[in-house]
This record gives sequence, C-alpha cells and structure tokens, in this order.
Amino acid sequence: MVGLEPNKHTPTEKELAAYNEAGHAIVGRLQGQYIGPILLYRGENEHWGGSTEHDIFIRPFVLDLFPNELYARFGISIPQGGAGFSIEEKCAMKFAGVVAEKRLCEHCGVNSDEVRIGEADILEAEELVSRLSQDQAQKVLHDAEALAWTILKDNTCWKAVEMLAQELIQRGRLDQEYIHTLVSHVLVS
Repeated sequence: MVGLEPNKHTPTEKELAAYNEAGHAIVGRLQGQYIGPILLYRGENEHWGGSTEHDIFIRPFVLDLFPNELYARFGISIPQGGAGFSIEEKCAMKFAGVVAEKRLCEHCGVNSDEVRIGEADILEAEELVSRLSQDQAQKVLHDAEALAWTILKDNTCWKAVEMLAQELIQRGRLDQEYIHTLVSHVLVS
C-alpha cells in the first residue's frame, strides 16, 4: 500500500477470507473468467471461508475485455473467447487468493506465516499439476504464483481487491453484475 503505514493488527479470519476471494476475482477477471457470485460464510468449524464461482474450463465466447495496456503491463495475453485455460492460468487463479491474504498481512504489519493462509488453494494448485513431472510442476507453480504476485502488487489491481473485499465483508455476497461493475470501474479508470 503506497504511502500507508502498516496497521499492526492481525487480520481477522473474515478479512482473510474476503481478501482471498477478492484476489481470485481480480486475477480471474483479467484472465477472462466468468466470476460471480462471491460468498463469504462461517463454516461448521466456526472458521470463515468463502467461495468464488468461476468457470476454469472455458472462457465465454463474448468477453468484456480491459484496455490492452492493462494486459501488457502484466505480460499476459489478451484472453480469447471460447478458449480453454492453461494449467498456469488455473494455478494463478488459485494462488491469487493466497497472495491477496499475504498482501493483507503485509499491510497489517503481520508475518503471514503466523496466520492461516489459503491452504486449500495451494493444495488445489498442486493437484492441478500432479500429472506433470516434478520439474514441470515446480515451474508451473512458481510461474503461477509469480503471475499472481505481479498482478496483485499492481496498485490499481490491489485497489480493486481492497474494494471487493470490503464490500464482501459488509454484504456477505456479491453477484456477478456488481463484481463486474466494480472491477471494471477500478481497473479502467
């Protein structure tokens, strides 16, 4: 966060869950994924969790794209309608939640190793590469996490994550149209 001093407080599980889902949403939207709705809930074990509905198998044929400069800034291809997602893209979507949680911890002045960070997302990314050789799997995971960091370190994208997370904390659920409008407004302005 540019110009802000860390708050020096441990994020709540609800905050971590909201930022996790917002991270998925931002990276997913940049990849051309259908995003929505996003839900925030308290599970049986009293831990907060969330879910972001998305289709990681095929992009819609008609995409609402952002300006080409935004894709160029991250070194990612402009999504093509009807095309499938690569393993790297799927893994980047998974790592986006983890990265968003870690960025929140950084902002709060807390070591992310001291809080519960999206373990399920990491396991899901590892499952996605389980059929690759060990070297290939490590490269895909490394590149996917690096891409998630590149996108979410960008001030504009981080602002979108923060806005989505705060709205999710307040509302508990965000529908596709609301997510689309908010993200487009922040990323294009």
